[in-house]
Amino acid sequence: MDQYGQCLLARRQLLDRLEMVQRELSACWQEWRGRMAGGCTAAEAAQAQAYQGLLTQRKNDCTVALETAERRVNAALQIMFQARQQREIVDKCFDKQKARYGREQARAEQKFLDDLAGRRGSSIFAWKPAETPL
Repeated sequence: MDQYGQCLLARRQLLDRLEMVQRELSACWQEWRGRMAGGCTAAEAAQAQAYQGLLTQRKNDCTVALETAERRVNAALQIMFQARQQREIVDKCFDKQKARYGREQARAEQKFLDDLAGRRGSSIFAWKPAETPL
């Protein structure tokens, strides 16, 4: 579960990072459009375009990292499911052994009580009063 939780946290962080880069890219595009509409020098346009290229590369990197994180989350989930199934098998086996032990204990206790009752009953009937001398 810890591994699954860590994978979910890593995926969430990457998703947040991707959203941040997308917001920056969107703001950059809007700024570029505004500059182009208002008129700008070729150097400013080239600089804005280079920055957009950098943000696009960051976005692509984040997307690849997010896909990797998704695969890790899925793998961790599968491992957690397998561990849960194995735990259920162990618990079922434990419950069966515990029930068998309880039955054996009850059987032994009943045998002891039956034996004790049998001895007590035979000792009462086997008792003979002592003869009194006359």
